[in-house]
Amino acid sequence: MTKAYFKAILREIWRSKARFFSILLIIFLGVAFYTGIRATGPDMLQAADDYFAKQQLATNSVQSTLGLTKADTQVLAKHRDVLNYQAVKTLDVNQLNNNRVVRVAELPTTQRLNRLRVVSGRLPQRANEIVLDSQAQTLQPSLKIGSTYRIVSSKALNQQFKRRTFTVVGFVNSPRYVENTSRGVTTVGKGTLDYFAYVRPHTLKTGVTTRLDVQFKNLIGVTPYTAKYNRRNRENTTKLKRWLRPQAKQRQQSLQRQARQKIAPLAKTVATLKTQVPATTPQLVSLTQQLKQAEAKVAAIKAPTYIYTNRSDNPGYTEYHENTQRVVALSTVFPLFFIAIAALICLTTMTRMVEELRLQMGTLKALGYSNTAVGSEFMIYGGLAALIGTGLGVIFGVNFFPQFIAQAYGSMYNLPAISVQYIWSDILIALVIALLCTLGTALVVLRVDLRSLPAQLLQPKAPKAGKTLWLERWTGFWRRLSFNHKITLRNLFRYKQRLLMTVLGIAGCMAMMITGFGLKDSIGDIGAKQFNELWHYDAIVTRTGRETAAQKRTISRPKIYHASLALKSAQATIKTAGVAEQTVTLGVPAQPQRLNTFVTLRQRQNHKRYQLGNQGAIIDEKLAKLYHVKVGDTLPLKLAGQTAKHVKIAAIAENYVNHFVYISSSYYQTVFGKKAVYNSNYVQFNSASEHQANAYADTLLKQAGMMNVTLMATEKKTTFKMFDSMNLVVLIFVISAGALALVVLYNLTNINVSERIRELSTIKVLGFYDGEVTMYIFRENLILTGLGIIVGCFLGDWLHHYILQTAETNALMFSPGIHPLSYVYSALLTVAFSLIVMVMMHRKLKHVNMLDALKSVD
Repeated sequence: MTKAYFKAILREIWRSKARFFSILLIIFLGVAFYTGIRATGPDMLQAADDYFAKQQLATNSVQSTLGLTKADTQVLAKHRDVLNYQAVKTLDVNQLNNNRVVRVAELPTTQRLNRLRVVSGRLPQRANEIVLDSQAQTLQPSLKIGSTYRIVSSKALNQQFKRRTFTVVGFVNSPRYVENTSRGVTTVGKGTLDYFAYVRPHTLKTGVTTRLDVQFKNLIGVTPYTAKYNRRNRENTTKLKRWLRPQAKQRQQSLQRQARQKIAPLAKTVATLKTQVPATTPQLVSLTQQLKQAEAKVAAIKAPTYIYTNRSDNPGYTEYHENTQRVVALSTVFPLFFIAIAALICLTTMTRMVEELRLQMGTLKALGYSNTAVGSEFMIYGGLAALIGTGLGVIFGVNFFPQFIAQAYGSMYNLPAISVQYIWSDILIALVIALLCTLGTALVVLRVDLRSLPAQLLQPKAPKAGKTLWLERWTGFWRRLSFNHKITLRNLFRYKQRLLMTVLGIAGCMAMMITGFGLKDSIGDIGAKQFNELWHYDAIVTRTGRETAAQKRTISRPKIYHASLALKSAQATIKTAGVAEQTVTLGVPAQPQRLNTFVTLRQRQNHKRYQLGNQGAIIDEKLAKLYHVKVGDTLPLKLAGQTAKHVKIAAIAENYVNHFVYISSSYYQTVFGKKAVYNSNYVQFNSASEHQANAYADTLLKQAGMMNVTLMATEKKTTFKMFDSMNLVVLIFVISAGALALVVLYNLTNINVSERIRELSTIKVLGFYDGEVTMYIFRENLILTGLGIIVGCFLGDWLHHYILQTAETNALMFSPGIHPLSYVYSALLTVAFSLIVMVMMHRKLKHVNMLDALKSVD
């Protein structure tokens, strides 16, 4: 390639800079979206991996129904070569002074595992200091560093503390709880934990260890969630069970031995009396009976059950991975959809460029330039646009999209900020796609022209022959059209490639905007449907047991009270292979026929109402999707401290937030073998301000036996706060799709004007005004935009459905409908972009040099 030829190429780039930058911009948008979204999932996983490694998150945990002793820790001490361990003492308390269920744990002197991350303040150093979960500040905004924190619970629990008044010195996050809202289940209070607190050692009076945290050394450095990690973890759990299996029998024998020592004086007394008094003596008979009862109790002492858990049982751990996989799934289809549109536009653009430079190609071939040299101009032109667009797209996409999406998920998780990483395999794929969009399309278009003789290339390409349109056969309609309208229709069907590219390009952008607005509708409808259409209670009251007369009076006395329904409410878990453990709320109403007054149980599509019967449970739709079950199947339901029981599914009801299982009292007794204790109430208010509702809750908590009051107004506010952050992701779709729509319309319109410049110059010479010339093009654009909008509506419906199925979290179901206004907004934006482009083209058409354009090339 000569220096002069290279300069000619640079001049061509400068001469057609609008086309060059439009190709570059399309490549930039496609690559930025592809590499950015593709990097988001791995970035989020890497952030979690780094956090777990830094905080030394335990790989396994061991608990026992009778607590753990030094003998258990000594077993683990024998295997220090393969594991590290840490003993933890905890106590779950129902706080009567702040309506919260809190897990209080003693902070180990040396944090070997599950190291706390200090968000603000510091860790406790004195016996009267305490640190709280950062979630505590969200639930109780009045809590600050320096605040006094008091533990006020039942008399029995209060006696388990050596001190109950502390000074808050910091707020922390624990690697065991990466999810903001969930802290697991408990047998205390309402059944779920609100937050945790850490105090200095020797604050709790309990002498046994609650939990042993274990970290196997063969998992250090192994990436979590991988097949290798899961395989080793299963092997490690098997070893742990084998090592601790003998401990259950030894613990039973130890407890029986201690119990026998306690009744030994009684046995000795009975033996002595037998030698001194007749067997029928009342005192001897009574003591003998007491001894038999005591010995029966000793014999009844069972071996403890050891409970083995791993990271997947920690709230949020598995769900975080599933959310990152959802982002990865989105990055597989959506960005490729984006890039496909870019490829179509690049094909049209490069085709037009080759047609424009036929004369130059013929001249170069006549001068002796080879096909390679002639084609190199298009390769350099397209290659430069692809390389620059890819480079800028990678830099922008990898640094912007992961941060933006991770920020949206930040409201759900308390992990540190992500670190940007360049995934070179994806960058290479993006570059190859960009080069195929430009160089590949150029080669496809050049394959005919490079085989042509110079004499053929030096002649203008014969225009497409006109054809009779099928519309012309509809004579009644065709006769009524004006000349301009006939020309418009003929031009549309004459250039079928341009028609197809424009319609597909606009349809793709329209589909992405509909998806964006549709996601906003689906997210926004959750709160309105859940709290207005499905749930009709304003508070949930949790009690220690059956409702007493005093409690009933306290609940119904305030003026804001309207009605209530007693029920058994308990937190249960469901776990099957391949699906993360889900926490569900089990509800057993005392009066099943009144349940629909407080909770609407209906089929989502046709709103058919369900009545709670005695033959099975009613579960939520999302739970059925997760476990792939239908009416007639069963689910394993596990209450805290009990074995899992299988419940039959009688109906699947509409629900969007969290999971529920409703069963009748008779079916509960059939499944669990005991009668339900109605420990909760759904309460409806006439109407109540936030102040009145809070005052009502305070009044209830002063009544003996009242454990917790959950106000639905507060739950609604928290839910909507989470949805607001998810709207950031929606914003990405709308802005990105809008930007692409603008570039697509500009590029296609510019090509349309360029390839018809002689035609436009001719009608200007014939006396058409500037506005009429613009309308000559705009009419075609408007029709193509309309067709693109129609096709985009169908395409948008499909894409929106796919995104919903991919992006839903385990505890959330999106509302599947798209509001009619979303279609209107998307269409209006598309038309607005078309108008903006036509304004830009109008300025260009006003300055068309008619004489130059009409010069013959013959």
